[in-house]
Amino acid sequence: MQQSALQNYLQVLRRQAWVIVLVPVLAGSLAWFVSSQQTPVYRASMGIFVAQAGGGFQPILGSQSLSQTMSNLLESDIVARQAINDLNLDTTPDKLRKKLKVSFKPDSSVLDVSYDSTDKSFALAVLGSLADAYTRLVDERLGVQSRGAARGSQPLSIIVAKVFDPPHLQREKVSPKPLKNLGFGSAIGLVLGIIFGFARESLDNRIRGRRDAEEWFGAPVVGALPKAANGNPPSAITGERKRGHEALMESLYAFRANIEFSQDGVKGPKVLVTSAGEGEGKTTVAAHMAVALALAGKNVICVEADLRHPDLHRYLGLKPGTPGIVNVIDGDLDLRDALQTVKLKVGTWVNGRGSWRHKDRDALRRSVGATLSAGSRGTLRVLTMGRAADDPANLLATDILKKLFDELAASADYVIVDAPPLPIADAYPLVHQADNVLVVAKQGWTKREMALAVRETLEGLGAAKVAVVLTDSNTTVGYG
Repeated sequence: MQQSALQNYLQVLRRQAWVIVLVPVLAGSLAWFVSSQQTPVYRASMGIFVAQAGGGFQPILGSQSLSQTMSNLLESDIVARQAINDLNLDTTPDKLRKKLKVSFKPDSSVLDVSYDSTDKSFALAVLGSLADAYTRLVDERLGVQSRGAARGSQPLSIIVAKVFDPPHLQREKVSPKPLKNLGFGSAIGLVLGIIFGFARESLDNRIRGRRDAEEWFGAPVVGALPKAANGNPPSAITGERKRGHEALMESLYAFRANIEFSQDGVKGPKVLVTSAGEGEGKTTVAAHMAVALALAGKNVICVEADLRHPDLHRYLGLKPGTPGIVNVIDGDLDLRDALQTVKLKVGTWVNGRGSWRHKDRDALRRSVGATLSAGSRGTLRVLTMGRAADDPANLLATDILKKLFDELAASADYVIVDAPPLPIADAYPLVHQADNVLVVAKQGWTKREMALAVRETLEGLGAAKVAVVLTDSNTTVGYG
């Protein structure tokens, strides 16, 4: 089933969640730290009412041009110099005006004036001096009657500036504001984290799901086993049910159904299980696949053909060093004597509670010891490695191998071969003997170049039928 674009995006967000969370945390923390190290800046404010005098004060700031003129006057060099002289400051008018802010509303007669400083007392003193200088300037320049007026005529209007809201400190400091900067930095960090997460995803060349595996290997995915299977023998071997057992069984049922019934499933008895590299979980897949098929009533033979790193015997509960394929190829042992039958422990799992349910108390006491007798549901036989091979590559390249595999296929429904990873040349002659090749890839681990190398190798060897099995998967590959 193809995933929607939204599902793909959500999966990317889930995989890159640590990046998406880490970046805003770091950005917010940095913003808070930098803010907390800054020197606090305080703001002193005052209000100056400007009006016409003559017949009572009349607001004059309804005119936009006049309002701007009165504001510019307050910010002029003349006012700034007088304030500097009054306070005996070692600064320039330009520097003083940079921290001064004058504003007004279009329909208001009030000039809102503020001054920022790291010193509270200094901010108040500057505003007080500016207010005195400004009101004096208005009185001197705009508060006189025109000399050209006729005697007895009405006096010309004069402009008066009054401080009605004396200089005072605002409650909150202007800067820094660590909490505000923390929120702003975190928001910016979240956006950057998402961008970085998607960029990182686009550069990631590891297999992330079924679509990547099928595209890179050029073969269908027929199974996906969860992390619960990693390194653990099948429960029918140990009689134990560990955490994640139910999810594992569901995946195995789907895997087995694909093998038996899907068009992409196994065609022919001889199945080679290999991988693109070490640690992909090929032996885990071979063991669980063999047990699942045996429990379904099939006659299964498992072959431990990874002669450099034999581990299949451990998964199937057999002792190491028992005579096996090396002894048979060397002619020291008959094949029938080398095959070992594995008895499978079965029971009814009770809703993941960690116990077995049987019909009577005696059976309950024998819970873990309950076994399937050979032939009751199918058989599972194993051909272990046997003694250590001096030269595995040449040993597996002998003509005896084909005869051995044909004999095994004649007496079983499935012959499952745990082969070396494909980068090792030992696997090449085994590929020629197999009807099917299952390549195991570890989700989030196997890289694109590894998959492409396996694909090229199998095409060069003329592999008849190739399919892929994912391990460490968080999804189940269903039938069809």
